[in-house]
Amino acid sequence: MCVNHPRFTRFYVWGQRYVEQAVGEIREKQNSKAYGRTLIVGAGTGLDISTLGSKVSEITLLEPDAHMRTYLKQTYDSLPLIPSTAENMDVGDGQFDTVITSLVLCSVTNVRQVLSEIYRVLKPGGQYLFMEHVQHNEAVSRMVQNSLNPVWQHIAGGCQLNRKIADDINASALTTLECSLVKPHFLIPIIAGQAIRI
Repeated sequence: MCVNHPRFTRFYVWGQRYVEQAVGEIREKQNSKAYGRTLIVGAGTGLDISTLGSKVSEITLLEPDAHMRTYLKQTYDSLPLIPSTAENMDVGDGQFDTVITSLVLCSVTNVRQVLSEIYRVLKPGGQYLFMEHVQHNEAVSRMVQNSLNPVWQHIAGGCQLNRKIADDINASALTTLECSLVKPHFLIPIIAGQAIRI
């Protein structure tokens, strides 16, 4: 199943430089840990690609949105591009050394199913690198997130402000090695970390 958010794609392409002003350094630090065969889930416009270092031997992109895929093909035509959802990856078991998500789990249909798929496609010993925005831990900010969420997800391609993604990762079959709040923000706090398939 593929998804289509043409207006959000246009908005994101226009606004991604502002996103990178906020999270670019975090993205670079996270992705510098990538190695081997690497899968970028929810590749979007490809912002993760340029941050990957020489330890990465092969890059595969997964992107369900048809308009994002059009953008990726124009810019990164040489890279394999899988048009499936993160909940049902068209990828064999144990294929990748590294799987990356960056601001992706906010907009998937089922976070825990995605994490199960990430576990499945990782090789034993492979790593999952994540950078995601999450529900705030302070009551007032949570209330603001919850009140804005219905409108926000409608205009932002299904993105939800108030997901407890760290809890979902900890509850998955993956083993969390690191998970830190790297950017406190009253509305969009960001966590980053690393988990592995044992």
